[in-house]
Amino acid sequence: MITGKPPLNVYKACQDKAPVIISTVDTSARIWQSHSNYFSILWVQEGAGMIETDFSVTAYTGGTIYCFNNYQAFALQPESRTKALLLLFHPNFFCIETYQHEVGCNGVLFNQVFDIFPIVIAAGEDQELLQLLSHIEAETAVDEIAKGELVFSYLKIFLVKLTRLKTAQSPVMGPVKTIPPQLEKLITLINEHFSAQHKPSFYADSLHISLKALSNSSRQYFRKSISTLIHEKLLLRAKWELLHTSNQVKQIAAVLGFKDEYYFSRFFKKHIGLSPKLFRESEWDIRRGYLSIP
Repeated sequence: MITGKPPLNVYKACQDKAPVIISTVDTSARIWQSHSNYFSILWVQEGAGMIETDFSVTAYTGGTIYCFNNYQAFALQPESRTKALLLLFHPNFFCIETYQHEVGCNGVLFNQVFDIFPIVIAAGEDQELLQLLSHIEAETAVDEIAKGELVFSYLKIFLVKLTRLKTAQSPVMGPVKTIPPQLEKLITLINEHFSAQHKPSFYADSLHISLKALSNSSRQYFRKSISTLIHEKLLLRAKWELLHTSNQVKQIAAVLGFKDEYYFSRFFKKHIGLSPKLFRESEWDIRRGYLSIP
């Protein structure tokens, strides 16, 4: 669990709050935190320290980019002065599922459970990305005709660039897979059984390996426990069910293997910051708005 989890900022993503927000981070504080209903892209340009989410803690350095799901809290614990750019965008402005065939960032930059590695920005790769962010900032600052379409286009290109970099660099998704076969089998099992089997012991027994050995391998490679991997899959599916179906919360809880609605609601609120009911109402209210770009 993230240390001192920050309060959730639910941006309304309407005319008085831009669907894409870019801000700068310049901190030497003991901890810097963010938690909102927007997708977040944090580009650490200078500094070093630890970056923490609900599910993992890892070191960061300058020249790295981290991507976070909407409603995912994260925090920096700087060991030296840290400068970064923070890009936020609402899924109703740019739906990563709708444009998956064009951008490919769903499951690579976002909604990726099994890969926690940052995108490394090498010398010479930063200028094009900075220019795209500059274009987004310039367009969001003016009140001109069709500015939404231009912001959308620049954001789309930015996400494509990051997706290509991430795919090339990631040992999980890149052309050369270095993931141990045992953990490949674990990924398959979790993808198949996460809703019915919440206990790590099921996966250890299925792989005929001790729970301790499998847990150590998971922490060493994914930097996450087996329980964390299962919980992340459950949260992704829960959000999808709440946004894309009209099923009652009780029904969703049953589909995801929770013994009753109360336990599911407590689990969901612990990680998201809202109850399933409030999450659905808030997002449906926003997504009925004008923001979507066809």
